[in-house]
Amino acid sequence: MAGETMLADLRERLHKKSIHEVRLIARAVGVRNPTDGKKDFIIDKIIEIASCKTSPTPRSARGAPPKSNGFDESIVTDIRECIKFFGSCVDAEGSEPSDCSVSDGGEQRCSGLLDRSEKYAFLRTGGLLKSPNDVYVADTVIKRFNLKPGDKIEGVSHRTQNGSAVSAITSVNGFTPDSFPRREFGSLTHIYPHAKINLSGSSQDIWARMVDLFSPLGYGQRAVVSVPANFNKISIVKPIASAISSNEQSQAIIFLVGGYPEEVTDIRRSFPGADVFSTSLSASAEENAAAAELVAQYSQRIAECGKNAVLIICGLSSLGAAAMRVLSLAINAEEGGSLTVVGFVSATGEYSSENSALLFSAANMRLVITNESYPAIDICGSFALGSDYLQTPKELAAAAAFRKKNPADVLNIFMSTASNAEIISNGR
Repeated sequence: MAGETMLADLRERLHKKSIHEVRLIARAVGVRNPTDGKKDFIIDKIIEIASCKTSPTPRSARGAPPKSNGFDESIVTDIRECIKFFGSCVDAEGSEPSDCSVSDGGEQRCSGLLDRSEKYAFLRTGGLLKSPNDVYVADTVIKRFNLKPGDKIEGVSHRTQNGSAVSAITSVNGFTPDSFPRREFGSLTHIYPHAKINLSGSSQDIWARMVDLFSPLGYGQRAVVSVPANFNKISIVKPIASAISSNEQSQAIIFLVGGYPEEVTDIRRSFPGADVFSTSLSASAEENAAAAELVAQYSQRIAECGKNAVLIICGLSSLGAAAMRVLSLAINAEEGGSLTVVGFVSATGEYSSENSALLFSAANMRLVITNESYPAIDICGSFALGSDYLQTPKELAAAAAFRKKNPADVLNIFMSTASNAEIISNGR
């Protein structure tokens, strides 16, 4: 188990220290009479405190002072992390100990996104924000497995007097904890998106076909979608999520900012393989921004592992300054993997704001929905930069020709054909 591994590592590190340094460490963590006994005896006392079998005492000055005043403070830090892991015996300031025994609640499976709140790390088991069922994760566990905020963790937790703590990790981002791939997100090399997310596929959905032709979506794009006020965004989210679900190397991550509960339920039931997150209708701007930061961290972790993360955000511009930070994370990595951000903004109100205009200027894929009753798109205002990496010459020529036609005629052509291939082959 993780707790036993933490103690074994701690004991091994202590054995490598001189007896004088061990005594200093013992005094720092609250061993009674830290200068009495041999080295192994003192180490046993330190381990008893680290595992919450013995309560620490105020630092003692008894006995002759050690010959050296220097010691490895990182070990003291890790001992305190062990104490928190085994039951939170002392607080961060080293105040008087509280009851540190583990409850009889036994162990149970746990999962969530790793998040850090002030000095401590937790698995957010209830979504993206703090909840009473969050599970504490010790820094020693984070160091052992090189965990980062946003990692999706599955494991086992045990009950303590102050809540729950992780005792074992079985999965990190879908990989075994000892062997999952990891690259630094900031060191990945940006290249143009070149793999298309085919929205229409074998479907005859006219909206999806129009997007594929006039504003193709590719892995690694910064995509902003403008929709009319009160437009049902879910009708557009679904074909995107469906296209992503057909690729086993891709992960759909859907974030509904202030989402309606019934929409959240609909999406989760329609796409059980997608990660669906939301904030409540009453969430504050600060809560929405914090939730966006964590879901963005999770998306980066997926990309770091070499997979294609597609983050779909309904209500992008309502995130304020956080919106641009999230949008700018999109990348098609030369080393493999990608992070695509698809953000929805309202064509009135939000869209007219300075923030929404800034988002559109930063996007390399822009899609403008023009009709509330039918999802027609503005074929001149919608486009993808670098579309020659995503489309064939015939598709590019067809899109250019259609942009010279009357929009109503274009819509009629799409409605009278079964696929984009038919349009191109007929020279329409």
